[in-house]
Amino acid sequence: MKKLWIASLLLVGLFLTSCGSKGISAEDAGELFVDRLVYQKRENEFAKGFRDGKQAGKELDENSKAFEQNFAKGLSATGAKVPQKEASQLTKELLQQAKEKTSYRIIKIDETKTGAVISYYVTGLDLVSAMQEMTRQLVKETLADPEIAKDDQKTLEATFSILEERVKTIKIKTDPVELELHLEKEKGKWFVPKNQKEAVSNLFMAFISGAENTEAMNKELEEAMNEVAKEIVDSLDTLPIPNDN
Repeated sequence: MKKLWIASLLLVGLFLTSCGSKGISAEDAGELFVDRLVYQKRENEFAKGFRDGKQAGKELDENSKAFEQNFAKGLSATGAKVPQKEASQLTKELLQQAKEKTSYRIIKIDETKTGAVISYYVTGLDLVSAMQEMTRQLVKETLADPEIAKDDQKTLEATFSILEERVKTIKIKTDPVELELHLEKEKGKWFVPKNQKEAVSNLFMAFISGAENTEAMNKELEEAMNEVAKEIVDSLDTLPIPNDN
């Protein structure tokens, strides 16, 4: 009887072990990935559900750091020196807005024995509109004080001040964008294949900008800036012509 009892315990233990090796489902992995990437939460769950979870989480955090660097680089195109502290604060505020206002849902999962392609609908921030409104305000302030346009540093300071206010009140995009991410699984642990680096970056940017990728965001931004430029030209055309006499 004792041997039978021990054998039963061993079978139960083997059964539980084999069940546990399956890990979390593809849907859970898809949700966990975004929660860790964008919202920077559920770190312990991510570390357990993904292969080399702690290290993988740190690598995901590099996306926000890269965004901060690129953001500062874009502002420095004015020729002025971008203060690291201000750029970092502005980026953190934007990321905080993304955590508070954006949303997502998984709409499709194509799963195999070794992985899954997960399709998301992401409703992200309307960064382009915020930049457009910032530009309108900057033009208005420059017309009121021409000295701003003559000094690159003053232009940058005005840009930071206006953009900070716009970021705090930033809205979300009306329409969601659809993106795909391929995850693979080995010994019950999920991981991101090396060829998915761009997909991960696009997914992150979708929450920040509401666009499906950087190229799409830049195109929207160009169109928005052209619209502002046209508004400026139209407003100048309506100004009264000075009478030399």
